[in-house]
Amino acid sequence: MENPDGLETFNQEIRNRIAGRRSPRKIWVTSLSFCLRKAALSTYLETSKYERTGEMLLGTLLHRWVQENVEFEGIKFEVPLEYEIADGWVLVGKADAILGDKILEFKLKGFNPENGPGSLNGMEEPSKTWKEQLNAYLNMAGLQEGYIYVFDRDGLDFRYFRVEKDEEAFSKMLGRARVVMTGVGELEQGKFPAWIKPRYTNECDSCIFRAICGAIDRPWERPT
Repeated sequence: MENPDGLETFNQEIRNRIAGRRSPRKIWVTSLSFCLRKAALSTYLETSKYERTGEMLLGTLLHRWVQENVEFEGIKFEVPLEYEIADGWVLVGKADAILGDKILEFKLKGFNPENGPGSLNGMEEPSKTWKEQLNAYLNMAGLQEGYIYVFDRDGLDFRYFRVEKDEEAFSKMLGRARVVMTGVGELEQGKFPAWIKPRYTNECDSCIFRAICGAIDRPWERPT
């Protein structure tokens, strides 16, 4: 028998309260550019606040420096964004800044000619993950255009790159969010989502869930 409209969402809300989980249930935009198994574990165990890396902390300092030192009328910093997915799940993120109808993202990058461009001027475009994240924010905010500001970690020079809203790419990101939702659901049932594979081959090296995955599945040992 099919549940009436809204009843399953209501039932899930009861289950969430019994399990002590907050509602709405949040998936962070930044987690969807990497291993979705990690995102599912992080969401299920509510460990995201413990997963900040040194690189992320440097990025936070950059955001704070821009906010405290660049005075410009009409700009808003650290703007929270939300997008309702389904069944009490919400995609969440924070735009570094919004200036009028443009979203601005600030990124810090070191340059090494052995594994990428050797300088800021040699950089042709920002990384795929950065563009994915900014595009998600554009779709969540209903805006058409944004800019990624890339700061040289050594010299604090910068360049900026234009990104246009791409609804198809955002649809794919929502598909990744639904993979996380399914993975969390399996974890709640006592199953392990071994079918979710890392997106990049080196992700397992520094992952805080390596021991958990290693006890059940060792994705870093599979040939790429």
